[in-house]
Amino acid sequence: MTIFSADLDTLFQEYPFYERFKQAKENGFNFVEFTYNESLDLQKLGDACAYKGLKISLVTISENLTHLAFENKKKFMKEFDAFVEIADFIECKNIYIPGISLKDDEFEEKCEVYIQSLKYAGSIAKKYGIKILISFKNGLENLGYYPSSTLDVLSLLDELDDDRQFAYLYDIYQAQTIEGGISNTLETFLKIIGHIRIAGVPLREEPDSGELDYRYILSLLESHSYQAKVGCSYFPRGKTIDGLKWMKRYV
Repeated sequence: MTIFSADLDTLFQEYPFYERFKQAKENGFNFVEFTYNESLDLQKLGDACAYKGLKISLVTISENLTHLAFENKKKFMKEFDAFVEIADFIECKNIYIPGISLKDDEFEEKCEVYIQSLKYAGSIAKKYGIKILISFKNGLENLGYYPSSTLDVLSLLDELDDDRQFAYLYDIYQAQTIEGGISNTLETFLKIIGHIRIAGVPLREEPDSGELDYRYILSLLESHSYQAKVGCSYFPRGKTIDGLKWMKRYV
C-alpha cells in the first residue's frame, strides 16, 4: 500500500503554516514534509507535528543553512548541530539537504564544501538515527542548479560511500522534466531511494493529469515492495482539498 506524505510547502497554502498540519491529517495524510524556517516557534511546531498522531516523513533544511552547506563548512557544522536536535525533537527520521544555483567560476570550490558538509551532516545525523537525503532540480527551471541530474546524485552518493546513512530523494517531476526514464530509474535504483515525490508533468499540478501514468508508477512501486513515503509535492489547480480526489483510489 502506498503511503503518501503531504508536502506543506506546496499543499494547503490556503491556511497559515501551523494549520496546514491539521488540515493534512484531517484530509487523509498520516505523514507530512516541509522546509524548516528559523523563525518558527518550536513549541507551536512540536504541537503541529504531533497533531492526532501525525508523523514527519522529512524536513528540508532552511535556505540559510543550505547556502552555508556550500559556502562555509564551519558555520554549517554549528548550525546543523542545532538543527538536527530540532529534527529529533519532532521525531523526523529524514533530513533533506538540497542544492543551490552556482556560477561556473565557483562551481568546483563550492561543490567540495558541499561534499564535506554532507559528510559532517551524515556523521551527526547518524547518532540520532536520522538519514540524509539528496536530490536534484532540473536545469531548465533552475539555471545553474547543482545537483541537476540523477547522474549528479549518484556521483555524490558514490563519493559519500554510505548507503545506510545517505539516500536519494527521487523527485519524479524534476526527473521527467529533464531526463525521463522514470520506470527504468525506479527499477534500477530503488534500493538507494529513500523518498519519492510526485506531481503532474509539465504543470506540477495534481498527478491525475499530464504525461505520466501515476497509476502504473505507483503499482510498480508496490510490486517492488517500496516501503518509504511518496511525497505529494504539487501545486493544486484550485483548493487543495478539492484536488485530493485523485488520491482516493490509492488509500
